[in-house]
Amino acid sequence: MGGLPAEAPERPAEPKAFPNVYEVRPTREAVPLTTEEQKKLETDLTNLREQQKQLANPPPPPPPPAKKAAAPAKKPPDKIAQPKKKKQKDPVVPEQKGPVSAPKMVN
Repeated sequence: MGGLPAEAPERPAEPKAFPNVYEVRPTREAVPLTTEEQKKLETDLTNLREQQKQLANPPPPPPPPAKKAAAPAKKPPDKIAQPKKKKQKDPVVPEQKGPVSAPKMVN
């Protein structure tokens, strides 16, 4: 009748401590990069990008050398003349036999 479900994990014996908001941050052990080191890393990065671009998209192969006087290419045969279809100016409507009556209303 109320409370936690049977599958709920137990609470820890000691609650976790909150971080101290007013504590001063520790000083960094690593020294920032000098301008020379940063420029060297940037050039290395651009060189690697260019290498990867060349590997991904290699330049097209050179065209094959031109052959000596080759036989002239044969022309494909002209299309076989097909009879032209006649265009109908009037729409085709089936003829009705007998008197024409109005359509019946269906409820």
